[in-house]
Amino acid sequence: MPDRAAYAARQAQLLDALLRGGDYPEGFVAAQADSAGRSLRRKRARAVAGAWPALALQLGDAFGPRFDAFAREIDAPPSGDPLADGLAFARALGRELRLGDAARAELLLARAALHRRGVFLRTAWLRRPRRRLLVVARIPLLGSAHRSFGRRG
Repeated sequence: MPDRAAYAARQAQLLDALLRGGDYPEGFVAAQADSAGRSLRRKRARAVAGAWPALALQLGDAFGPRFDAFAREIDAPPSGDPLADGLAFARALGRELRLGDAARAELLLARAALHRRGVFLRTAWLRRPRRRLLVVARIPLLGSAHRSFGRRG
């Protein structure tokens, strides 16, 4: 009977290699494994793009390659939640790219949706299509609310 610990270690190595690319366990055809890994990362990217449409729109054709690079470095959240995954991606992008208003609003709304303890209250000044203040709140047992304040046309 094969050693279960060795089998589990080999499975973990394979999964890590698929998600990050390269360093496959002995016996795997690298080209086929790379293709499977790309497919898994694209599936993850599609889920994040669905949860974060403004961010995907802002990045355009660069979304796929940028998310692929991110996914090779950062594991998906244990919950598999694309909202949480996108939040980590948006935060990583925010260090190197200025997010547009719609993506910043998505970021704030996602942070509120994922906030689990205590009161969440944050604001952001948005500039387009007109200057306005976005206020997002999440209160335990009451849920979330958001409101935008600004001058009309």
